[in-house]
Amino acid sequence: MRQRGQFLLRESFFLLTVLAMVSGAGVSAQTVNKGTMSIKRGTVVSSNFDLNNTETGKLLNDGDLYLYAHFNNDGEVTFSQGDEGNTRFVGKNGVQDISGSQISNLNNVLFENPNHQNAFHLSGDISISGVSRFVDGVVLSDGNGGLVLFERGSTYEGASDASHVDGYVEKRGDEDFDYPVGDGGFFRFAGISAPSDSDVEFHTKYFFEDPDGSYPREQKEEGLELIDDAEYWELFLENGNDNDDVRLTLSWRDVTTPAFILGVTSDIVVAKWDEGESLWTNLGGDVDGNSQTVTTPDPLEDDGIFTLAVMSANMTNMSISKTSFEASVYEGDVFEYEIRVQNNGGVDASNVVIVDNLPNGVEYESMEVESAFGLLEWDMEAMGQVLTWSVPLFRAGDEMIIKLRVTAGNAGPITNYAEVGSSEEDGDPSDNAATDENNINAFFIPNVITPNDDGDNDLFEIRGLNRFTSNRIVILNRWNDEVLDVENYQNDWNASGLIAGTYFYILEVTEPSGEEKEFKGWIQVIKE
Repeated sequence: MRQRGQFLLRESFFLLTVLAMVSGAGVSAQTVNKGTMSIKRGTVVSSNFDLNNTETGKLLNDGDLYLYAHFNNDGEVTFSQGDEGNTRFVGKNGVQDISGSQISNLNNVLFENPNHQNAFHLSGDISISGVSRFVDGVVLSDGNGGLVLFERGSTYEGASDASHVDGYVEKRGDEDFDYPVGDGGFFRFAGISAPSDSDVEFHTKYFFEDPDGSYPREQKEEGLELIDDAEYWELFLENGNDNDDVRLTLSWRDVTTPAFILGVTSDIVVAKWDEGESLWTNLGGDVDGNSQTVTTPDPLEDDGIFTLAVMSANMTNMSISKTSFEASVYEGDVFEYEIRVQNNGGVDASNVVIVDNLPNGVEYESMEVESAFGLLEWDMEAMGQVLTWSVPLFRAGDEMIIKLRVTAGNAGPITNYAEVGSSEEDGDPSDNAATDENNINAFFIPNVITPNDDGDNDLFEIRGLNRFTSNRIVILNRWNDEVLDVENYQNDWNASGLIAGTYFYILEVTEPSGEEKEFKGWIQVIKE
């Protein structure tokens, strides 16, 4: 096998050299493939001359292909399924053209050409699979018409100012992805969260230029103070569903992003050009100062033109969250909701109103209020299922924590909606409302307990017993002897001092309506 591998290696070099000599004809050497050329696994092929795969040519690369000059594909370029094949653009003598009328399907691509900043001029389309590396040289498709497509599951390494794609990059698949795009010699990535459609395709391009000529910066909705005047991104859905739950991430850098943006990074948001309204709109933003990125808090409703923006300085940024902690709730249980209200902006909010719409399946019992600063003043009013808190002054950076105790009613789903607002305009209204969903489970009497002090199923716990106004339980052993007879049972029987075996219960209850009911059954006590 070793001799066979060495033969294939020599044969590959020989074929390319002969074709180069024949096609050179005293003008310029060129490697031409008109038939089928297969580079097998473990085989290294190097083309020092221009490689031209013609209309009738098929190039199957499962080995290592080194390209030191131009590459053109008018036929078929592909690889076997899996991680086989490496294509290495490693120019020796200046700019390399990557061209062709047909898309080239490449695996594990390397871009490493130190001879020119824009070392690769891409006028053809290339599809990239596997893990690719950007080392040296920008892939310039802007103005040349080429496209770089990253296939499903593909990744890359090393993108930087020295090596990235200046032009359109497309990504296919349902993975999150940072596009290795840039312009003017600067790497300026944008990213998307994972789409829900495995066949979706988004393409992106970064523009290191003022958007004002096509998208006037002065045309902006209220709340946006300043629009980035040095850069913007395109993000368009090429294929797939319109609604793919995609969130957009934009990056900033001191070498491209204006100082008025960098000076207030906490107020950075993503702005989108609304084509129908002809103005910039505020999509809000979750800022990550460590990675120098801002991400839309909600999925995009549409593709288009995006850039960075700063919210108005006199705007608040109120947010609200609500949770029942995914508690397991049964009929009659008393459980807790927690509402957290925050002023995340740098401006105090006045006349703040918090409204909580309790679902019909619960009844308000009591509440507690805490604040981070301990200075919060508030009034609360309850009208039926609607609870309202009024806060005259909610200081910037303060947090209000409301703990609501409620009683569960009849079994069924419960949805709780809460919202917050103030007199001032909110810089990010996307988080001014919150919803919690839970379920009230029906009355349930277990028939097995395992009182071994492991904290799991140690007690005979009748779930939903609190829904009744009164109760009495009698527990009998197999010989019909009473081992428990108690009114207003507290779910605390664990068969202490009794042997394992089968016991029988009689539960008498009184409904809130006054109706009396009786439940009978058995309990299996398992002791180890």
